[in-house]
Amino acid sequence: MLSHFTKTLATSALIAAWSTTSGVAFAQSSRSVDTVILAPVNNSAAPARTNSDILRAKPYKNPLPSPLRSQIRDIFGPVTGFPGATTSQSQRGAAIQSRSSTAARANGSFLIPFTGGRVEVGTSIQASSVGQKYLSSTYPYSAIGRLDFDKGHCSASVIRRGVIVTAAHCIQNFGSGNNTFKGFEFRPAFWSDGSSISTPYGVWKWAALMRPSTWANGTDTGSGAARNNDLAVIALAPQSGVFVGDRTGWLGYGWNNFSFITSGRTGNRTTAQVKTLGYPGLMDSGRVMQMTDGPSYLVAVRGAFNIEQGSYLTGGSSGGPWIANFNVNYPTFSGGANAGLNALRLVVVGVTSYGAADPNNPKDNFSSQFRQNAQYPNAAYGTYGAGNIASLLNTLCSSKPPGSASTFAQLGYCNG
Repeated sequence: MLSHFTKTLATSALIAAWSTTSGVAFAQSSRSVDTVILAPVNNSAAPARTNSDILRAKPYKNPLPSPLRSQIRDIFGPVTGFPGATTSQSQRGAAIQSRSSTAARANGSFLIPFTGGRVEVGTSIQASSVGQKYLSSTYPYSAIGRLDFDKGHCSASVIRRGVIVTAAHCIQNFGSGNNTFKGFEFRPAFWSDGSSISTPYGVWKWAALMRPSTWANGTDTGSGAARNNDLAVIALAPQSGVFVGDRTGWLGYGWNNFSFITSGRTGNRTTAQVKTLGYPGLMDSGRVMQMTDGPSYLVAVRGAFNIEQGSYLTGGSSGGPWIANFNVNYPTFSGGANAGLNALRLVVVGVTSYGAADPNNPKDNFSSQFRQNAQYPNAAYGTYGAGNIASLLNTLCSSKPPGSASTFAQLGYCNG
């Protein structure tokens, strides 16, 4: 077994530079320019899949092989980059938390990450207050849903007014160039008992998408399924001038170890309390939203920055959000108590990428981390933050739909 010192050196060798006062420097790998893929003309007018199509859809699993346990290295402190995050918004469109430029985590001086909040079911005008499907139709669960396409289904979540985030492998196979999958439809708060289907917030067609060029050309850092940038963003076409987030609310997103901390109490592993959600095929046949809640750890796999969590989520949960500080509302504090240091709520820090080939051994799950890395080294991409998630959003939101003189951002898709 590697000693703590040896493991630290092994991990450090994978990282180009630690944090400095000016940010993080990486040996940037060469890559082609990321490009936006636009949906076919009149795509939003095409009929949605039938109930039978949805019930027959197979969970889509990352086809790349999972890495061997011997290839996974824990990341010990110090963490890299300056943590940051955007705010999330409720169904009513009101800002939940204010922005902060300082390091953020929902913990106190005890130095163990946690998530705590008021136990309440939330509010919904879309579904009955009785029945199994009610909870998943309330915010923040309403901002998470099933992503159906011609190869099966994945999971996704709303992170801007008209934009969802999912996994790149749910868009196309690694190294397949311009050969993307087809017919993307997002069903927020999807639920089914195997015969009837509930889509309380409707069905949303895609308008444009962004995935990393290094995923498309097969040069992304890593090995097998473990990659730096298994993530993608999709703009969804509005319906009668209404965006998906206007109905479901949306989550925030964070980068560079947001909510993660390294301390002696975590064995110097870089750790956060994270909730993951999605529609795994081996749980209720991918028809009911599932969740896992527990400690998550930063790891490096053949140079790729990933997050690992104990989990029973499987294929079909790919693209589902990894959320730090998950709760509906913080309580009203008294006696000098508070929620912790800059405890922004509902912050997506990654999306499900891959897990062990055997779902019962060792029951773990991995995400490409939202962060600066060799492919996306900048500390700022427009107004969207740092690293891979911000760059993809910046490129998508700066582009224009066919025939439009305005960008997606100017049209309102990217409001946050």
